[in-house]
Amino acid sequence: MTHSRLRPFLVLSLLAAPVAAQPNVVPGLDLALEATIGINDYVRSGVFPNGASAWGAGTTCCNPGTVGVPFQAAMDPDHGFIHLIVARESGGRLVQISDWSYVKHTFGSSNDPSSCGSCFGGPFAEVAVGCNDTYSNGQFVDHYLLGPPGEVNPWTGIWNPVCSHFDKGEPLAPLAQQCDGVRSLTTSQASALNAGLNHQMRVHDVDLTVAGATYWWQAGYLVPGEAEANRGNNIGSRGFSATWNGSSYSVTSLGTLLSGSVLQRWTGASVSSNTNGTDDGRLFVAVKVTGPTNGLYHYEYAVHNRDNNRGTGAFRIPICPGAQVSNLGFHDVDQDAGNPWAASVVGSEIVYSTAGNPLRWNSIFNFWFDCDAAPVGSAALDLDAFDPGPGAASVAVTSTAPLGLYNVNLGPGCGNQAAPSLYATGTPARATLGNASFGLQSGGNASGGAVFLVASAFDGTQAVGPGCTLHMAGGFGTGLLVLPPVTANASGLASFPLPVPNQPAIEGAHLNFQAVEIQAGGALLGQFDLSSGLRVRIGNAVSDCP
Repeated sequence: MTHSRLRPFLVLSLLAAPVAAQPNVVPGLDLALEATIGINDYVRSGVFPNGASAWGAGTTCCNPGTVGVPFQAAMDPDHGFIHLIVARESGGRLVQISDWSYVKHTFGSSNDPSSCGSCFGGPFAEVAVGCNDTYSNGQFVDHYLLGPPGEVNPWTGIWNPVCSHFDKGEPLAPLAQQCDGVRSLTTSQASALNAGLNHQMRVHDVDLTVAGATYWWQAGYLVPGEAEANRGNNIGSRGFSATWNGSSYSVTSLGTLLSGSVLQRWTGASVSSNTNGTDDGRLFVAVKVTGPTNGLYHYEYAVHNRDNNRGTGAFRIPICPGAQVSNLGFHDVDQDAGNPWAASVVGSEIVYSTAGNPLRWNSIFNFWFDCDAAPVGSAALDLDAFDPGPGAASVAVTSTAPLGLYNVNLGPGCGNQAAPSLYATGTPARATLGNASFGLQSGGNASGGAVFLVASAFDGTQAVGPGCTLHMAGGFGTGLLVLPPVTANASGLASFPLPVPNQPAIEGAHLNFQAVEIQAGGALLGQFDLSSGLRVRIGNAVSDCP
């Protein structure tokens, strides 16, 4: 019996079986995304620029494997699924702007010559070895072919036709027919759905009209029985532009197809990935770090679930204890403002988590924050599974995290309105040996005001006034140093050049600093405001976290 004849029996036998270690791999099965054929908008809901459109893209797949890839029409479960994402890069962030849309069920192959090998044709119900098959963009918005993504197990590629969307129909068939395995969704029902914006991939006008943005679409194929090692060529992305012409969008495809996750398109980002062993599919993590600005680095993460069935319910990023974190943010793919992931600092981690809005396959979620710890690579970021087993409870992806706390915030300052800030500057903004560019800067001072630094090599705290703390030990003449004052510029910034000598003897030392602004009516003695305290760790070999 041939592989292609064995597969339907294998798929049916696994529909109700517990999943473990990708159980249905078919040796030699490999399907690749060969080309994309433009993306277009179709039916609409609402009035521009406050409406939304259905979008569809054409795709061509080919078979570089050694066995045919079944494209049996539903209700046979042995076929492929085509999925799309539309993404936008703007403001330093790449986000998915399409919803978690329905996927297209494949139903046959034309078996034309391809770039994947020599094509000698084959049966209509499979993509023959070396051949290709094309689906037009219009087919991606045809409800007769569209089914919910949640019905498909992306790790195995298994879809159960019984009690499926096709089985139940829309509107629903009589109860006795909704789970009989016979298709109830008719061409007439699909035509009625096609007339409006229903289950097609949806993109809102507001997301397509961002000035200076760059737009991409990602297309991909999922087929039952394909080994994880062969899935790297299943997805790819291409650029496009879209301009409203008064009744629809004028769309132009840009550039060429790039195989792999659309996260690769994100300017300045690095991308890494991992699977849950052999028990579940692949998750991609992209990260982009900018700064420091006023002592803070801005961290942007995007997580793409390619084909992980259990989904992700928490994203945990390691961080140095004592690091300062602010501006935590989140973006998902729906329009529901009531289901953001919770974000907090828990011990030595930044934790984003959800109770009911997991990151499912063919989706991208975004996470961001500001932190005074510098980026360090080779960190393990944990993506916790949302659904129960099989497999490990978390997928670890090696990426970048805020694990370089070279300048430590010692505590708040005091001011008659707001306390001044104090942070490191330079290239790099850390006291490496011989760093002539290193310095400190204090912000939030009065324009033209006098500001000086107090420094000490001794650790401790001293209450120097109501609500005012000196974050160092020692006294004048006994370890406390006062640097000459400087004048704050028009923006209230006071800069203190502190070039670091190239002297191995100071490797591993540290100094504690605090800026003092001379201010009439100040919080300290009615004459001074104090910045936050800052410990500068000196050397090239200091540990990343204190």
